[in-house]
Amino acid sequence: MRKGKTLKVSTTLLVLLMGFSLVACGNSAPALQPTVDNTKETAPAPEPQPEAKDVIEAEGILTGWADPHTIEIRVDGEAMSFQVSEDLQKSLDDIDDEDSVRFKYVEKILDASTKQLVLTEITKIASGADDGNTGAGGGNTAISDRPTTSELEVTVEGITEKRPVTLAQAKGYSLYIFDPMAFDAEDHELTMKIDPAYKVEIEKLSSDFKRDELRMDAKEELSQTGEVKELTSEQLSNGPMKEAKLFMMSQNDKKTQYFIVKELDGTDFIFHIDAPVGEPSEGFLPMVYASVNSIMNES
Repeated sequence: MRKGKTLKVSTTLLVLLMGFSLVACGNSAPALQPTVDNTKETAPAPEPQPEAKDVIEAEGILTGWADPHTIEIRVDGEAMSFQVSEDLQKSLDDIDDEDSVRFKYVEKILDASTKQLVLTEITKIASGADDGNTGAGGGNTAISDRPTTSELEVTVEGITEKRPVTLAQAKGYSLYIFDPMAFDAEDHELTMKIDPAYKVEIEKLSSDFKRDELRMDAKEELSQTGEVKELTSEQLSNGPMKEAKLFMMSQNDKKTQYFIVKELDGTDFIFHIDAPVGEPSEGFLPMVYASVNSIMNES
């Protein structure tokens, strides 16, 4: 019995082996394929570096920060944006908005239609100065012997105190201005940095001017704002413009406008003043009066 069972198992095994051989002969074994690792990304080709051109020098008015790494500078009336590195940001700590600046930059060509302006150097230009020796209209202005910084007494909201001021120069004269103010020597304009609508236009008069003619000019100019009033010497006697030869004004619900003629250091000036209604107006006129009263001739 045991021998017969052994024979049957052997026969069955033989049949299975023959079947496997037939299958193997009818199908070729596939070639082994190399293992591909799809988990690794191909390193991107390095981006081309922007092309930097020659250093360009320019002057303008600092408008302010557009973002933490970009400043805007107004050059010939046009706002331009410049990238600023972290190291160069320290150079801007002492420069305020609306300050005149001299700067250098490069143009980096990013692609065929895009370029980036990158600031490389920036310095503040002293108020009212242009290269230290030119003033309004590009004419020569003598370097003043006056200190570049000083203090002026000013009364704001009933409190009289001395505040620091900086010397500003234009063609033929100099004056001291307070930190909230900016002076454009070319246009002879004194403005508030926070709002240039607060402004003073300074006009130097010839020695042969006629007061009656100026009075007529003032009425024509001021009447566009409102009813024109002329203050008497008695009304001015206790104020900072007590020695004014002519003090006229008009106002409406938006602003007060002044036309003032005063002799300073032997020369007569007209001060055309615009004082809008607003928070800065409280300190604007006291600072203006103190500044224009500091005018001195510079030959």
